[in-house]
Amino acid sequence: MQAFEEFKHMSDDFWAIIKYVSGTLGYTVKERRNGKKTKEEKEQAKEKAMVRSYSIDEINALLKKNNIVVDDNTIKQVKLYCDMRADLLNNVVRSNLMKAEEAKAEFEKIYSSYHKGEFQCKLPMNKQRGDKRQIAFFTAIINIITEKTIRDSSVYTGVLGFDDDPRGLVYVIDDKQHIVGASSRRFDGAYPCVINPRIVWEIKEYYYATTFGSRVADGVYETQLDGHEFRGISQFWEKPIYHVFFLDAYKTWWVDGKSYLCRIIDILNSGLVDEVIVGREVFTRWPQVLQPILDE
Repeated sequence: MQAFEEFKHMSDDFWAIIKYVSGTLGYTVKERRNGKKTKEEKEQAKEKAMVRSYSIDEINALLKKNNIVVDDNTIKQVKLYCDMRADLLNNVVRSNLMKAEEAKAEFEKIYSSYHKGEFQCKLPMNKQRGDKRQIAFFTAIINIITEKTIRDSSVYTGVLGFDDDPRGLVYVIDDKQHIVGASSRRFDGAYPCVINPRIVWEIKEYYYATTFGSRVADGVYETQLDGHEFRGISQFWEKPIYHVFFLDAYKTWWVDGKSYLCRIIDILNSGLVDEVIVGREVFTRWPQVLQPILDE
């Protein structure tokens, strides 16, 4: 998914207001407490909770209570944006997020093409232990789709054609062989490589996470850092680096992490990431994103 057209060029103070309203009024519709609940009942309540929006009256009351001045037109824009964000997350993102067993089934469907076609891309393992030690299903799916899209394109030369496991930072080198930019972090993939890439991507799959830990939160903040760095690089480099954020795991992102899903949509719309691809959306949207870049 891409940014909402209506909000692509909003100023930083608009996004500050979005953060303030969302963080203060809350990201989800809270269920009224009705006696003590079991752990299972609490989990069910979290899953059922929907991402919320806010009325004009609620926004006005919050701002008036805290002596914050915002003009009426901006308040209307805040409401519209939050309405659109809630609709996207509740009705599109939620249904695209996969559980571990679903991701495994989807991986197994396309593994045959990987095996029969003698694909070269890596199928990395996750970082879990014991029974949870599995193929990193979402990453493997992304790698296979990427290689297939390249194979079906005019740029295919018989080699892999992209970096499926970058072990270095992104560097931008100009026509005079001067380094004009560098990333602070490593990414999970790049085309054609991490030197002057046309597109880079990071993947956040947390199928076997048992708690919503700081690692997930840090991943969201790191994406913002990447976006700011690419903005800085764009001042010296004419060719933009397309920045894609992949995420999946129904429990981690939907049940436990709705507020972070909201922040990811905010990051997307504020221009700090170019594309967010969620779960099952990878099968349709990722080739559509990649193909025009291959055709350049």
